Amino acid sequence: AFGLYPSTKALHFGAEALRAARFRHTDMSVMYSDGKQALGLREALPFDPSVVDEEPTSLAEILTTLSSLGAVVMSKDGPFMAGGSILSTLVSEGESLLTSLRGLGLPEGEIESFENRLKHGGLLLSVQCDDGEWAARACEIFAQTGAERVTTA
Repeated sequence: AFGLYPSTKALHFGAEALRAARFRHTDMSVMYSDGKQALGLREALPFDPSVVDEEPTSLAEILTTLSSLGAVVMSKDGPFMAGGSILSTLVSEGESLLTSLRGLGLPEGEIESFENRLKHGGLLLSVQCDDGEWAARACEIFAQTGAERVTTA
């Protein structure tokens, strides 16, 4: 399941809500552009504050719980940061963002929208789900916590 967030604050609420719903942190991944635009986005979003107890201090706080963290420079699209299992897909597919998003399994009809938003500061939160019920639950959480786009593979 994939959720595309406009700010680190919204992404943090999404990640915390997934954890509260008993999704494994080892199944979560994050991807964002070089950071300048992504970290600068701090717009107000509709979300349920009862989902989490505290505000994030930085994107690093979110990434520290993921199983890996790295930078990938795509020859056609520039630098991206990634944490979690998504990193291995970016490294193996790394020619372009479009190719990498296909490698992640995003539906073809969503790839262009996700690609454009990621290039302009969007933050991708994904979670590997055990079955369709968990995927639907993850998508519901993404939508409730301010994701701009939500889809499954």
